[in-house]
Amino acid sequence: MSEVVTKIGLPKPEGFLYFVEMDGTVWKHVGGEKELVYDKKFERESGYLYFIDLNGDLARLPNLQMRDPETNELYKPGSQVIEK
Repeated sequence: MSEVVTKIGLPKPEGFLYFVEMDGTVWKHVGGEKELVYDKKFERESGYLYFIDLNGDLARLPNLQMRDPETNELYKPGSQVIEK
């Protein structure tokens, strides 16, 4: 289940894609061009995937493919502990 980070209330995408930059701004991508739609920056936490949910809000989920930088082993889902 995802966790809502910020309520934005963006309309449902029709023919374009929303994406979240590393600085926390939200952009709309249409036909090779991008347009800024939300410029209030926020602090991203490591280990999470950030996205726009079906309600048009900024949400996050634990990144299940996060790897330990030293051993390149997958972490246990939702934690920072190596899965054994």
